[in-house]
Amino acid sequence: MLIDFNLKEKFKEPRRVGKKLPAEYFDLGVAFWMLNPDEEKYSLEFLSNRYLHQDGATNKELYNYAVKKLKEYKLEKLFYEVEIPLLAVLADMEILGIKLNVKKLKDLDKKLEKNLSGLAKSIYKEAGEVFNINSPKQLGKIFFEKLNIDIRGVKKTRGGAISTDVETLLTIRDRHPIVKYILEYRELFKLQSTYVRPLQELADKNNRVHTTYIQTGTATGRLSSQNPNLQNIPAEGEWAKELRKAFVAEKGYQIVAFDYSQMELRILASLSGDPEMMKAFNNDQDIHKLTAASVFNVSLEKVTPEMRRLAKTLNFGVVYGMGANAFAKTSGLSFSEAKKFIEEYFNDFKKIKEWQEEVKSQARTMGYVTNLNRRRRWLLSATSMFRGEAAEAERAAINMPVQGLAADIIKIAMVRVAEELKRRKWQDKVRMLLTIHDELLFEISEDIMKEATSLIRKIMESAYELEVPIKIIVKVGKNWGELE
Repeated sequence: MLIDFNLKEKFKEPRRVGKKLPAEYFDLGVAFWMLNPDEEKYSLEFLSNRYLHQDGATNKELYNYAVKKLKEYKLEKLFYEVEIPLLAVLADMEILGIKLNVKKLKDLDKKLEKNLSGLAKSIYKEAGEVFNINSPKQLGKIFFEKLNIDIRGVKKTRGGAISTDVETLLTIRDRHPIVKYILEYRELFKLQSTYVRPLQELADKNNRVHTTYIQTGTATGRLSSQNPNLQNIPAEGEWAKELRKAFVAEKGYQIVAFDYSQMELRILASLSGDPEMMKAFNNDQDIHKLTAASVFNVSLEKVTPEMRRLAKTLNFGVVYGMGANAFAKTSGLSFSEAKKFIEEYFNDFKKIKEWQEEVKSQARTMGYVTNLNRRRRWLLSATSMFRGEAAEAERAAINMPVQGLAADIIKIAMVRVAEELKRRKWQDKVRMLLTIHDELLFEISEDIMKEATSLIRKIMESAYELEVPIKIIVKVGKNWGELE
C-alpha cells in the first residue's frame, strides 16, 4: 500500500501518461483532515508533533494512528469510499482543465478598461480632485474629511480609521453620489484584476486553464479551488455573464451544468423533520414563496417579489445560524424588524429551531458536531465564557451538519459518475470539468448528449437518500455564460 501526503499531485503524472495507480493507497493529509478539519496544516512535521508528540515520525506511525482514529470516529466508510477515490477524480479534472476563449477575454478587458476610465472621471469630478481610488486611506480622507459624508452606523478599522469596505459603502451609498460610482468601480476592477487578466496569463498552449482543488481546505468538507479559484467566478450581473461566456466547449461538445436545487434547504428540512418545509419540497413548491406566505401571514398568491426576496435571505441565513444583526444588514431591514421576522420564522418552522438547539447542545456537551455520515468538526469554544466566541462556535455547529452533508453528496456523485464513465469507456466523450459548491460542470460530446445527460442526472439525484426528493437542474450551452 502507498502511504503518503498529497497523493493527488503525485497521481497526475501517471494519469497523464495512462499508467495505472497503485491498487491501494492512503493519503495521510486527507485522513488527519477528517480527524480534525480545523488543523493549521497537514504535513509530516506538524502532525508528528501534534498527535504523536515526537519530531519526524514515519508515515507508517502516522498511518497506524490515523487508521485507529478513523475507526473510532466511524469515518472509515466516508474515507475509503468517498475521499480516497475522489483523489483520482480531482487529479483528472485538474489535468483536463476548462477551455477559454482568450480573444473574448481580451475584448472584455478592453471594455472594462473603458468603463473604469469613465467611472474614474465621474469619481474625480465628485471628489473635486484626482486621487488613488484603490487606496482605502485616500478614499477615507475624501469621503469623511473633504466631502463630510455622514458616518452614522459605520464601523472603524482596528487602527481606528473609518472603514471603507463594501459593508460601509452599502451603508452610506445614498449619502453621496460618489459612493455608487466607487461601488461600481470596485466591482469592475475586481473582475479585471482577479479574473479577466490572470486567466489570460494562466491559459496553456491549448487555451485551457487548470485549477487546483484543495481537498483539505475547509472545515465542513467542501472542496476549495485555487490558482485560479474557479469556484468564485461571479454569477450575478451582466459583467459576470460576459466573463462566463469566455469559458467554452471544445468543437463537437457542449457545456452542461448539473445543479443540485436548494440542496442545503432540502438537507435542513430532512434533518429537522420540519413538516412545513418537508411538505413544500415533497410537493415541489417554491420554498421561498411558501416561507414568505408563512412569515408575512398572506396567501401564496399575495406574495410579492420583495417578500420572496426577504424570505430567501432568511431561509439561507437560517442555515448559517444568522442572527437579527446580520439579517438586518443583509436585508436592509431595521434591527427590530429583522428580529421580529426571525421570531415569526421560527414560530412557523418550529422543528428547525428545536433541531438547532439540539445541535448547539451537542457542541457544548461533546465538543464537536457530526453530519449524517459521521463527518465531524470540533467546536470546543462552544463552552467559551466569551459570548462572542461561543456564539461563533454555535453558528458553525448549526451549519456543519447541513453543509457537511451537501459536500458529501456532491463528492459521492462525482465518484459514482467517474466510475460509470470509465465502465462505459466514455471518458473522452463526457469530461467532468469543474465542481462549484452544489454544481458540476461537464463538457459532453453532442452525439451522446441526451443519453449522457440523463445518466448523470440519475446518478446525482440518487447519490444520497434524504427525507425529501433531491432535484437536479440541467442547463446546456456552447459556453458557461449562455446555459439554458
